[in-house]
Amino acid sequence: MPDFAPDAFTIFGNFNKDQKKDGHYWAQIDVPVDELRKLFEWTKTAERCQDIKGNECVKLRANLMPRTAKESGNQYLMMALSDVKADKPRIDF
Repeated sequence: MPDFAPDAFTIFGNFNKDQKKDGHYWAQIDVPVDELRKLFEWTKTAERCQDIKGNECVKLRANLMPRTAKESGNQYLMMALSDVKADKPRIDF
């Protein structure tokens, strides 16, 4: 199995269900300054793209994973944000 580069940076956040608006979530994310520094360094050499407005951009990957709080039992989404990697090769049997 091939080895893949570790994430250049990783930022985690929790998205909580809004109590007043169905289907809405809110988040306040504490981002470690060290991870922001890694993100900044990564952007210097990351592949560029353009958004719909023509702004220079970089692509990020975010995974949203359903979770349940241990103490309150409240459901929320945990986010892991990192750099985009090349697709892993598929192994067909």
